[in-house]
Amino acid sequence: LEKKPGLASRVVRELEPDILLVQEISLATEEKETFLVKQVHNVSKLGYGTAIYSKKGISSVSNIRRVQSPHAEIGGFIRKKTTIARYNYGCSDIPTSGIDLVSFHGYNGQPFKQVDHLRDHVEAVVSVLERTGKSIFAGDFNTWTRTHIEVVEKQLVAAGFHKTFSWPYPGREIPLDHVFIRNMKLKNAITYRNESDHSGAVIELSDD
Repeated sequence: LEKKPGLASRVVRELEPDILLVQEISLATEEKETFLVKQVHNVSKLGYGTAIYSKKGISSVSNIRRVQSPHAEIGGFIRKKTTIARYNYGCSDIPTSGIDLVSFHGYNGQPFKQVDHLRDHVEAVVSVLERTGKSIFAGDFNTWTRTHIEVVEKQLVAAGFHKTFSWPYPGREIPLDHVFIRNMKLKNAITYRNESDHSGAVIELSDD
């Protein structure tokens, strides 16, 4: 969202998603009824970070986990943040109806873009996920090179995921944004533009 004021709320009103995974949110600028009362987040003191929105409200999410990158960005003050939550899309008494959701904003490391630091960040997130079951692991991975993508994909394949959709950052050939899923199937995927620097994606999945 590039910290654009109120952008998550506008996306919710426009697209009416069941679930929204966002990165670089400016949480303090979002609308209470549209977004804030239906989300969980992992943000800095300034309100910047990641969040997970559920149309059904926060009663539909549980087991909230918040992970920071093990490595600070250049300068030592900022650590990229990840929000994880269990989403119950069925009946509360059917445990198999849950999905582990991951809103991931990967280690960047400008200007050096160390692959090993991104690998460590992904591993820190994988370590707190359920080892089996349905899951969506998506966001801005900051995969600046093919090597970045290969390393991340190898890690997540080992955890039972497969890369189901990637889309380019404007002006770049190599994508930064990806969706990995486990025990689910992709039905449809499209991208869209708004005032953020990254394009967004609308993903339709099934659990068949």
